[in-house]
Amino acid sequence: MRLLLVHQNFPGQFRDLAPALCDLGHELKAIGSSQRPSDPRIEVIRYGHTSGMERQGIHALTAEVDDWIRRGEQAGLAAMGLRERGWAPDVILAHPGWGEAMLLRQIFPSSPMLVWPELWLGPEHMGLDHQPLTVPQMHYLRMKNWLVDGAMADAAAAVLPTRYQANTFPDRWQHKIHVIHEGVPQGLLGTKRLESLTLSQDVTLGPELPVISFISRNLEPMRGFPTFMRSLPALQRREPSVHVVVVGGDEVSYSNAPDDGRSWKQVLLDELEGQLDLSRIHFFTRLPHDQLIKLYRRSNLHVYLSNAFVLSWSLLEVMACGTPVLAINNLMLREVIRNNETGFLWQPDVQPLEMALHGALDNRLKLRSIGEAGTRQIAENYGLQASVQSLEFLCQELAYGQY
Repeated sequence: MRLLLVHQNFPGQFRDLAPALCDLGHELKAIGSSQRPSDPRIEVIRYGHTSGMERQGIHALTAEVDDWIRRGEQAGLAAMGLRERGWAPDVILAHPGWGEAMLLRQIFPSSPMLVWPELWLGPEHMGLDHQPLTVPQMHYLRMKNWLVDGAMADAAAAVLPTRYQANTFPDRWQHKIHVIHEGVPQGLLGTKRLESLTLSQDVTLGPELPVISFISRNLEPMRGFPTFMRSLPALQRREPSVHVVVVGGDEVSYSNAPDDGRSWKQVLLDELEGQLDLSRIHFFTRLPHDQLIKLYRRSNLHVYLSNAFVLSWSLLEVMACGTPVLAINNLMLREVIRNNETGFLWQPDVQPLEMALHGALDNRLKLRSIGEAGTRQIAENYGLQASVQSLEFLCQELAYGQY
């Protein structure tokens, strides 16, 4: 099949899927604006885009819609270029979240489109489920879902990685949704654990040190960062040798930024000043993926406190590497983790987080058993090979009119 992949940050969600589809003999082309490297077998048409343009006298949401339209036009021009070369996809695979999917069905009217819409945004995903919405908040939700709604109308089908995310969508779109995770690379499953890891010239985490990891694209409330940080003073008192590795940026992806211009990391460091042994807490804004995998393999316990929202790849990759996970008990996490079998589910109203962390670290044999069970869980339900087979079958149905 000829497949056109569209994602502003290509490869994005297609990082592992795209090479696997190439391995199966399919011809792939892609459209995106990032300069991230990708499989050399894929022709990537990159368009130029400048965000943050000065726009005076308009609503902030209008500026965002303007950005969607500009990206849609650029992606459309790239698609037109392919059409003029006589190339048309059998199926379009597109992430619609930045507007790039807007014109694709008009340019390729005979090509069915499969979209990756991720989530139907609700108040609970903004931490606003227990308070009345303001008019600006209502407007924000409406505009975000308007873009997704249009993509769902154009699409023949949609792929969501978890049942939780799929269930956020209105009933009118449920018949189009297929739950297929992007898949965890087979090479991560059962990866040999590391006894020691050097983080920097001055820090080596040897086998005698318990290590806790916390990873998020950005360190923010929606991902549970404040809760985690506030547990550390008491945890460090109970565990005098524990080291904590925190990976995440200083911006916000899904939460509101602090009002005073500080990052959430700085807010928490200021709040906890004098209460933390910072020589045992190691912050990294970003780590290359190969370095993240080394951290997964060395960590004794990974902490994942995200609100029910969009499931992070890091969680499944950590489990694939045999690292036990302590996660907050919510509907999203219960889909992935069975408490005290394939991980730990922490109930905030039952036990302080520092006690849950201490209890988990205290039993090294159980930690190892939980980690191994987590790996089996990922192998059985989230392996890349099964994901690619399901996606290929769906694309064939769409391409050959059998859907």
